[in-house]
Amino acid sequence: MDDEELSRRYSIYKENFTHKQSQKFFEAHKKEEWFIDKYHPVESLVYREELIKRKQKMYEEFIEKLKQGEYDNVNFDEVEKSNESTEETNTEKKEENETNGNMDTEVNDEEKKNISEAEVSKINRLFIKSIPPNVKRKELIEMCSSFEGFDYLAISDPNPQKKFHRLGWIVFKEGTNIKEAYEKFNNAKIDDFVFHLAYHQTLPTRSKTVPEIFSTMNRLKYDLEQARNLAITLDKEVGLDEFESNGCEVLQEKINEFNNNEEYDEIKKIKKELDLYIEYLHRVHLFCYYNATEAESTEDYDRKCPVLYRQLPKTPVTQTSTTENGSPEKEVVETKDKICERIDNKINLRMNRPKNSEDIEKIGGRNVENEIDKFAARNVNKVDEGKYRCKLCSKLFKGELFVKKHIKSKHTESIEPIKLEVDFFNNYAQDIQKITGVFPTSMNQNPMGLNMGLNNSMRMMMPQMMNQNMPWIVPTMVPPMGLGGVSVMPMKRNGNYMGGNFYRGTTRGSLNRKPLTSIKKDDKKYPKDPREIRSYVDLDAPVEGDMDIIDILFII
Repeated sequence: MDDEELSRRYSIYKENFTHKQSQKFFEAHKKEEWFIDKYHPVESLVYREELIKRKQKMYEEFIEKLKQGEYDNVNFDEVEKSNESTEETNTEKKEENETNGNMDTEVNDEEKKNISEAEVSKINRLFIKSIPPNVKRKELIEMCSSFEGFDYLAISDPNPQKKFHRLGWIVFKEGTNIKEAYEKFNNAKIDDFVFHLAYHQTLPTRSKTVPEIFSTMNRLKYDLEQARNLAITLDKEVGLDEFESNGCEVLQEKINEFNNNEEYDEIKKIKKELDLYIEYLHRVHLFCYYNATEAESTEDYDRKCPVLYRQLPKTPVTQTSTTENGSPEKEVVETKDKICERIDNKINLRMNRPKNSEDIEKIGGRNVENEIDKFAARNVNKVDEGKYRCKLCSKLFKGELFVKKHIKSKHTESIEPIKLEVDFFNNYAQDIQKITGVFPTSMNQNPMGLNMGLNNSMRMMMPQMMNQNMPWIVPTMVPPMGLGGVSVMPMKRNGNYMGGNFYRGTTRGSLNRKPLTSIKKDDKKYPKDPREIRSYVDLDAPVEGDMDIIDILFII
């Protein structure tokens, strides 16, 4: 079996495993309010309509600022630094970004500083430090709507490391008495949960760089075409294509102005056009192009996405280099290609939603017809040869096929929940930022099994942590070494441990495993340590802690 076949089989295995993890995660969280608000085909419609209205408003603001020339100087090229020391300190961060390929960021110390009264008067947002997963968005909006000047509520995605709690922002209209709103809503209760608020503070601008491959001519042309198509797709989703001034058309008018500038060469014109589309995706659709990350509010976007600049090319991009011995050596460019592939796959999935059942199944979704057939098959009862009964209404038929047709046509009230469940799961499966894996829903739960983290890393609970309140991310469990892979505790006689060929040490608490290299290859069943100390052990001596016969007679 060659490497290509092994790679193909591993890709199939990894894809199937991811799909199974998605199924388990859906079953574990489909009844939680955050999951329903985000993916339910009916419950999420109200929030989606509100989000569309906000994006249309942001679109109008963007077009107005674009015509005023506020985005004429937008540029996502990395600025050259004159200070050499600054370059050296940032080199490690850039290499880390290239290697990891994951440019998602989290802000942990948000909204914690004290602010003055003058700053409070300029703020129109309140920050909710934690929202439990079972608190409904509808209940929060009803609570916030009671205050005059309320605009909208923004909620972040849940954090699996914090029991799927979320962050929130209560946004008010300009001129609202924010201090009075803070005093009213701080320590407010929904059910048994108390909300703790803080004044929202604008975070300092954070920046990172993407690999220099994004500055090459071929990649710039590819990104320009992809960003343009993505903007058109997202415009259609929120109805911007029906506006009199289409977003892409207005952008193209501004781009034509730059193209008529004779001072710009070809690469500068391409960069200018690409940067305008990237800014458009950010300001209108809250989509970070170089990170392939989408947010549902400007507050959450600023928290998750730093400003990403293209790293300036310093050396020609080559696939391989040769060492002193003349052997080819792989460079970091392969990692850069993987970053490009990851971003392109996510953007492609975001642009091209599956349109038929086959495409949905390829990304791990469910086929409606297959699910209905399974339901019909479960409700067929074979009474006798040539006699089949419908379990839903007890009607008798001559064949199994007739019963299935009967269920599909006459029991539509039982079919509709199945269709709704399939749409519910497919909404989750098509999310490019979905959380996959099975996580404990409480810190006190310690399931023994695999957990798939956000970076698709396997982790297992350590035995000594099973009864402790440990976070769900723990070091990987290493199986103990011993007979047949089972850890065996030796018996102690006369101060010595029997079975010293497996353990070396003097106390139970500090037993050291013998190294794997010391095991004899010809004695796999009973491995021995050649370095063991040879000593005499009296097998007839009583086990430590046992009572002597004389002591027993004396007691009698």
